[in-house]
Amino acid sequence: MSVAQTQTIRQALKTLLLSQDRSLRELSQLLSRPEKEILVHLEHLAKHPGPGYRFVLIPARCRRCGFVFSQRVRVTAPSRCPRCRQTDLARPRYALELQQGRTPKKQDADAP
Repeated sequence: MSVAQTQTIRQALKTLLLSQDRSLRELSQLLSRPEKEILVHLEHLAKHPGPGYRFVLIPARCRRCGFVFSQRVRVTAPSRCPRCRQTDLARPRYALELQQGRTPKKQDADAP
């Protein structure tokens, strides 16, 4: 997916996250930015997704025992499973959804 060069990083993130859920690595590669920089912007979007939007965090999951980090609210990835102590984890994914009954502001709706 091509992101317009005139968009800011956060605008581009919004565009990408509205189309489908994505991992930190996918976002980093699509935007050609380091993961640490994308994390800063994701943390901001998690707190302030914009009027009419809701930030969705799809939790990380242990590939060995199946433990799901459903109570975790931080956008960073956990380092290991608290149940089996393994580090083989499926990374969290992120998305933006439109809230029901709310319409985004005109400037957000015009974003490609």
